Amino acid sequence: MELAALGYSCAQIVMIGGLRLMGRENPDLVRAMAGLAGGASCGAICGALTGGISLISLHTAKGLDDERPLPGGRTLAGALIKWFKEEELGGRVGLNCSDIFEAAGQSLDNGEMNPAAGCGELVEHAWIKAVQILTENNIDPSLGRDES
Repeated sequence: MELAALGYSCAQIVMIGGLRLMGRENPDLVRAMAGLAGGASCGAICGALTGGISLISLHTAKGLDDERPLPGGRTLAGALIKWFKEEELGGRVGLNCSDIFEAAGQSLDNGEMNPAAGCGELVEHAWIKAVQILTENNIDPSLGRDES
């Protein structure tokens, strides 16, 4: 939870982990991921899940005019969502950040997202599962689209 202590949100932590696997830094992308914090700042879908979906998309989606998305990329994101719905981690309830925080006795009302406040295990496992899904589908998470 060193990244949480530095003020990064769940979605940012998942993406930073993915970037580090590739030996990269991308501050613009990391800043953009902050928009997913706290369920897009309104308690909607958990940032650990949307961060994991974004990490999968980093490897599978179209990013350039002459690039095509990898076949099945959306299916891989769907696999992460299915896992997230079925996995019971830290008493998590549902997909929404507000429900997860409420079940943990936390509140999102103060506007401060703190992954260390009860989501650490969830963030870690979402990152691990996203990497596992990529690997199981013959996508090397340590390589970028331009390297594979």
